[in-house]
Amino acid sequence: AGDPGIPATPAGFTPDWVTAVIARQASGTRVASVSATRIGEGVGILAELYRLDLTYAPGGPTGPDSVIAKLHASSPEVRQICATYRFYEREVHFYREIAPTLQMGVAATHHAAFDPASGDAVIVMANLAPAVSPDQVAGIPLEKLTAAIDAAAALHARWWQSPDLARIRGVVPASNEPPYSSVPEIYRAYLPAALAGLEGRGLPDLARAATKLADGLDGLMHAFAAEPLTLCHGDFRVDNFMFTEGPADLDLTIIDWQIMMQARGPYDIGYLMGGAVQTELRRSAEDSLLKRYHDRLIAGGVRGYSFEDCRLDYRRAIAIGLNYWVQGVAVADPNNARAMALFDSWASRLDAAFRDLGVEALIG
Repeated sequence: AGDPGIPATPAGFTPDWVTAVIARQASGTRVASVSATRIGEGVGILAELYRLDLTYAPGGPTGPDSVIAKLHASSPEVRQICATYRFYEREVHFYREIAPTLQMGVAATHHAAFDPASGDAVIVMANLAPAVSPDQVAGIPLEKLTAAIDAAAALHARWWQSPDLARIRGVVPASNEPPYSSVPEIYRAYLPAALAGLEGRGLPDLARAATKLADGLDGLMHAFAAEPLTLCHGDFRVDNFMFTEGPADLDLTIIDWQIMMQARGPYDIGYLMGGAVQTELRRSAEDSLLKRYHDRLIAGGVRGYSFEDCRLDYRRAIAIGLNYWVQGVAVADPNNARAMALFDSWASRLDAAFRDLGVEALIG
């Protein structure tokens, strides 16, 4: 079958288009109807998610009852951020080239395409139902948080100082290389509006730290690009975890790989714990989970990386998380109640983590 291309809008998810996608893995399959339902609003910030419910031509072979389609955002502001940081290109590369090499939970894909001329992108993946994501605003239980920490440790140990990092560096750069080298400049552009948001949320200490970060972010990005490097997810938070609860274990699939980078491993851990985990759980489980993460790195073959280095990188990563908040809240839809609840909880958790861990002092 030929290249089915990329729909410009969800109206392009026609039976013929989905047939071209599905038939690559199920020859002879013909889709008779497609019903597209928008899902994940206020969860997926950088793209639009649709569940495509499918029926098939009578008498012929059938495929899945439904698939998930991830389509480029319709918002021009979000599209600009994604183009600047090459988010769509990177995630398509992940599903086409990197995901097959990982021994961890990632969604099976039917089709992944990116058009560098238009910036359009689409990924069609397996519907992970009955897997569900914990509600990041409400909080994640310790058992599931532990599974996520273990998954990060496995990913980081697999790629830790790997020679394969050089091969993918053109698409998955280090945290201080283009396009991520433009992060401090973009941060400063969005900061005034974000400061007003922090003050309005009654968080003057975090607003002060955010102001200081305008001058210190570049140094932090460089610190995370210093060896030892590994492959980091880059947006490792609760809304991007999908769990299926089996009789004996939890099955975790991690989604949204567009912000991948090469960095020191705790980049993912501090970002998760500082903003996406409820403060009470972070305070009670932080030390044991960080030790568990470091132990699993060592068990996975990592050498020459002390727990003290790990803890310092963890605290620095919490500072980096404030950068994500500033840039994310600037383009979030203020009329989307779930998105606003996400940014409210994120800010209050960051405020507590900065205070508990002396994070502001690390911003040079």
